[in-house]
Amino acid sequence: MQSLARELMPEPEPKPLSILLLEDNELDARLVTTQLEEVGMPFRLERVEGRESFMRALERGGYDIILSDYNIPGFDGVSALAAVRRVLPDIPFLFVTGALGEERAIELLKRGATDYVLKNRLERLVPSVERALRQAESEQLRRETEKALRKSEERYQLVIRATSDVVWDWDLEKGTVEWSDSIETMFGITRREMEADTDAWLARVHPEERERVWQGMQQALTSRVDRWQAEYRFQRANGTYAFVVDRGYIVRDEGGQAQRMAGAMQDITEQKRSEEERQQLLSEARRRVEFEQQLVGIVSHDLRGPLNAILTGASMMLQRETIEPWQAKTAARILSCAERSNRLIRDLLDFTQARMGGGIPVRPASADLHEVTQQVVEEARAVHVERNILVTQGGEGRGEWDADRMAQVVSNLVTNALKYSPEGTQVRVETVGEPERMVLRVHNVGEPIAADLLPRIFEPLRRGKRRTNRSDRSIGLGLYIVRELVLAHGGTVEVNSTEAEGTTFTVSLPRTIPVLSAEPPAID
Repeated sequence: MQSLARELMPEPEPKPLSILLLEDNELDARLVTTQLEEVGMPFRLERVEGRESFMRALERGGYDIILSDYNIPGFDGVSALAAVRRVLPDIPFLFVTGALGEERAIELLKRGATDYVLKNRLERLVPSVERALRQAESEQLRRETEKALRKSEERYQLVIRATSDVVWDWDLEKGTVEWSDSIETMFGITRREMEADTDAWLARVHPEERERVWQGMQQALTSRVDRWQAEYRFQRANGTYAFVVDRGYIVRDEGGQAQRMAGAMQDITEQKRSEEERQQLLSEARRRVEFEQQLVGIVSHDLRGPLNAILTGASMMLQRETIEPWQAKTAARILSCAERSNRLIRDLLDFTQARMGGGIPVRPASADLHEVTQQVVEEARAVHVERNILVTQGGEGRGEWDADRMAQVVSNLVTNALKYSPEGTQVRVETVGEPERMVLRVHNVGEPIAADLLPRIFEPLRRGKRRTNRSDRSIGLGLYIVRELVLAHGGTVEVNSTEAEGTTFTVSLPRTIPVLSAEPPAID
């Protein structure tokens, strides 16, 4: 009756997968959720957007896997990975991110990342998650197995029945080998087919690796070590080969003579296939980087040269005392167009540098943000003589920043404020020195940023809907470059835009740039 009752009881619901997602972009988070839902995977996902909420989540724990974007405002993927490996060292960690250079990808894998998935190839997300969970489970099981093999024979037998790896026990004095039943599950080979000695096993080792594996095992047995490990191809019952990693523990007598060797054979075929896929992705990434570098070389050298000649010629024409008015007007237009083209090239170079995964390089030195801001505003006033730009400053303005890059930040924000505010209105620029940081605010009145655009305002190729003059057109990289430069200085940038209060961009900068990994080479 009890047996019948157990059969009639419903199967328990599978425990949902607990996922922690570090992602500041709501749309990307929804795409990740959709990918998991489409395969019917039961899961519970907790999304966090920044450093503080991420660290609090790690302290709570209880997650099966962690997914993380690489570029988070005020935070970065390397720091997130380091925190996870420090707090939860055994949890699988996958990057779900945009463009990632080859060198950065290799560095992240060396630092302990389990894998990475590009956002434009989210169809690989679920297989990568499943593979990471299998690897984590297998690694945990392997550690438990190795620990159990050092205990009593009774405990050893329990471990054999618990593990999914093929467990074997070689009695060197008798010359017999016992295999666990999992050899049939994993390779389709019965225990009887493996006979009672090492000959049947050795015959299934790939001929190209047989001598190497056997000599390595004999060397371990005759030395003083207590462990042996080899990776080789092992023939299944159907004639195909599986990649396996075989680990053995050697038991010796008081004189150091090997008496017994017990071990576990693990099928790593899927892991090898994943490694091949990863190498293919890295190869594709390398080709993309080479193409981008060639393109950047063309832009930075072949286009800048003619533009510099145009700038020089137009400037010389304007300096002539005998120039006719129509000639001066034409030269001024040439100079303006050439300068605008130069700015576009600069933005394209910065954009390419950032998207290649290395970020925009900065060279910090002692600088005064008050002075940098004042100089940029004076230049803007000279160009926009009809506009009122008010500057207010307070507190200590000195710190360790790249002055040229910070001038670029201020210029992009001021230009953006002038472009998207009505003529005759005031643009306010404020720099405030606080004990540990500097704050830059740029405010303008006018139509607020659309609610659907606001969360993505710092993404590349995003522009407001207001019609601008033909001479004011841009390719939509200014605010993206602002964010990248601020992040490169270890700071944050935020925007607040309402009908009543107008639009304010707020930049917060530490007075010194935090120490990060080695700076990538700059693109000239």
